[in-house]
Amino acid sequence: MSETDKRAPGHPLQAFDDPALLQGFHRRELIEGELLGSPGGSRNSVFIVQNGRIRVFLAFEDKEYTLTFLEAGDIYSTHSGAYLQAVKPTEVLLGETSLMLSKLSSMPGAVPIIIRVLGQTLGNSMRIIEDLAFRDVEGRLARFFDGMLARKGRLHNDSHRLELDLNTEDIARLLGTTRQTVSSLINRMAREGILSRSKPGVFDIHRPDLLKLRSQQAGKASSE
Repeated sequence: MSETDKRAPGHPLQAFDDPALLQGFHRRELIEGELLGSPGGSRNSVFIVQNGRIRVFLAFEDKEYTLTFLEAGDIYSTHSGAYLQAVKPTEVLLGETSLMLSKLSSMPGAVPIIIRVLGQTLGNSMRIIEDLAFRDVEGRLARFFDGMLARKGRLHNDSHRLELDLNTEDIARLLGTTRQTVSSLINRMAREGILSRSKPGVFDIHRPDLLKLRSQQAGKASSE
């Protein structure tokens, strides 16, 4: 069973189940590391991620700033002024922007759902930009865990289980720092009893109150 077959009711991809909306779109498979779009590119298309993950990032000289990761159900444009790179084998549905606009004019019921998906992506990008501007790395990491806990956390024994399909390098890219720094800060939080890592990508948050306090305190300190 494919990833798209397993989606739950209310999954954003359900907005695109109508064949009429997707007529004229074509399926494209990306290998790890392949670019789907870049600044100054001539392609002006809309794409819908079916499975996999795409990193949206800016690059200036020798530095890269990750804005967000796009996953199944996300919709985005190749004409955004950012680099779009598959970080794992990825499948997208690709169509010209003009084609999508013409279809939406005749299918107004799909517009609110698409706006919601785009709003979530924009909100995530703005949060990352705010963190880079006003928080130190420890504050960014604490806020990242706190936010992901609210979105994906579940009760597990006497703690909260958080399963992330992100490795340490992915988290470091989102926070604008190095993998070594993220590993060091996670180990420090583990020693302080805030969290523990049961296996790669799986964390048990034992003190969500301290996690939230850490993000707030670090944010204040870095903005003074």
